[in-house]
Amino acid sequence: MRFREKKGLMMTVVLCVMVLLCCLGIATAAEYRQPLKIQPRSLTLEMAKQEVITKLYKGQIGSRALYANPVLKKPGALISSWQEPNMIRISKESWFFFVDEQPGANWEHKASYILVDKTTRAVKSIPAMSPPKEMMELKPLNTRAISEMQMLKQNIKLVNPQIVTDIPIEIIKKEKYAVLLSGGMNSTYNYARYWNDLKFIYKALKEKYGYTDSGIIVLYANGTHVPNGDLDGNGTNDIDYAANKANLTKVLNKVAARIANNGTFFFYSTNHGGDDSGAYKSNLTLWGESIKDSDFAVLTKNIKCAKAIYVMEQCFSGGMMDDLLKAQTYPCTNPKVCIMTAARHDEPSWSCDTEGEYDEYVYHWTSAVYGKNPGGTPVNADTNHDGKVSMSEAHTYAMNHDSRGEHPQIGSCVTGASNTTL
Repeated sequence: MRFREKKGLMMTVVLCVMVLLCCLGIATAAEYRQPLKIQPRSLTLEMAKQEVITKLYKGQIGSRALYANPVLKKPGALISSWQEPNMIRISKESWFFFVDEQPGANWEHKASYILVDKTTRAVKSIPAMSPPKEMMELKPLNTRAISEMQMLKQNIKLVNPQIVTDIPIEIIKKEKYAVLLSGGMNSTYNYARYWNDLKFIYKALKEKYGYTDSGIIVLYANGTHVPNGDLDGNGTNDIDYAANKANLTKVLNKVAARIANNGTFFFYSTNHGGDDSGAYKSNLTLWGESIKDSDFAVLTKNIKCAKAIYVMEQCFSGGMMDDLLKAQTYPCTNPKVCIMTAARHDEPSWSCDTEGEYDEYVYHWTSAVYGKNPGGTPVNADTNHDGKVSMSEAHTYAMNHDSRGEHPQIGSCVTGASNTTL
């Protein structure tokens, strides 16, 4: 082959290689110019929290208390509330949040169970009226939740772990009986303010109205209080029974059999209450259970005396009134019945906002009948200046000084029943 032909062939090969390399370079450059496929980031708890606040609360959690389970919920897991053991069954891997919509109110009150899907970030809110049973496993996520959780942990220390063995008390015939009750549901929600409510009214009954230790029957939590069960500071245990349905039934039946015809019966309840899904269908929380308004009313109808006074602090307490009044024998002159409640039948009751570890309505009501607040500052609720405080005057004073979002109620079965005194 002649030199010129060889040279031409070599040039052709070089040109082909150059074209091929150029094409490869263009293709490679085109690949680099393709948008990168970014893998979605795993949805962390903090990211899920922001989804909740943004989508449900317009970016501001406000005064609510926000909690979350720090461990992802797996499909098949169950979330239980006080009322429903299987309230939610998890279908997809999700973060679980609990929002107390009204911190400071007694239970039951508005709350939300919230699920955030780990994959889709979809947010689902389920309305609730009580905390989840796994409450103490949750992590507080804002300042309000941190303070609430600290309170719950302190509550647990207020009772001994085991319920006491009830020692039957001898109820002798008396002219005055008072039954004071605070159930608390369990150690987590047995707030210190409930004990303080009982201490305050216990002292008022003894010091101002002549009730005796044997005439004041106390049903409290599981029957224990730490460091002791002394309500009036005289060194003796004043708790008579655990606050369960069996003991309440036993006590009210004994009082009905022993109270004098011309006597006074006083019933006082604090702690939680519930709504039984119907107008004026309420319940009173005990220890680990509750009693319906209709069942409670039946227990009172055999208490025959001159006057019967009921003061109820719990949520939805106004819903107890109609059954209590209907249970009495009309024209209801034996006894004359007066009922006062902290809240309507359709709303929660509240702790004090500024007065300390007490509940708002009974703090002011007890101050009115005692003539002073827990700190000893004089209180004058005697608006007609007759030297005594009637139930109507005490209720009016408490209602006028109640600065929480509740609407105290009063009712009686006969004209003049609200003019009675303790």
